[in-house]
Amino acid sequence: MARSDDPGLQVERTTLAWIRTAMSFAVVSLLLIRASRPETVVVAVVLALAGLAASLGLGLVQRARHRGRVTDFNHSDPVHGPRAVAVGTGLTVLLAFAALWCVWS
Repeated sequence: MARSDDPGLQVERTTLAWIRTAMSFAVVSLLLIRASRPETVVVAVVLALAGLAASLGLGLVQRARHRGRVTDFNHSDPVHGPRAVAVGTGLTVLLAFAALWCVWS
């Protein structure tokens, strides 16, 4: 297997991208409260808290996986996280539908 000439940078970029994704998810969750109608604000707050919890969980999981990626990077193929991508995509779609419901209901 080919070794990287600059080990760790790909892993760093991946980890930073996941952290940005988690932070963006948190910001959009909070914006959900502001964009909601007065009659759906309670639901928006609950959804925003769930979004913040999901964002925190996503960030913590990616932080923990970072060490494994750094270790595995030069020993084997980089670790891909299809489950993490699927969960992140699913959470994003759910947040989008929740935001649409709060704004348009």
